[in-house]
Amino acid sequence: MLLFVIFQSVPAILLLTLAGALYLTWYDLKDEPAEFQTKLWWFLFVLLLHVPGYLGFRVWIAMRRHRRKQEAQTATPAPRGRRGGGPA
Repeated sequence: MLLFVIFQSVPAILLLTLAGALYLTWYDLKDEPAEFQTKLWWFLFVLLLHVPGYLGFRVWIAMRRHRRKQEAQTATPAPRGRRGGGPA
């Protein structure tokens, strides 16, 4: 978007790419458990920076989902005591 403003012209393919990136951003954020302000920030970030902004957004989403998945799989403490057979 910034390049569009600087050069005062919008090639059709870049406009379609921007629309696609904004749609994918919306699609990823609609079910994400984040505050509205965070979602709006990412949407505007992608709007302003286009492809680099979308790549940054994808990295953030991947890290957030990976952390959430790790937290859901936290190990429970093992039972204490002797395991297996053998001399005591």
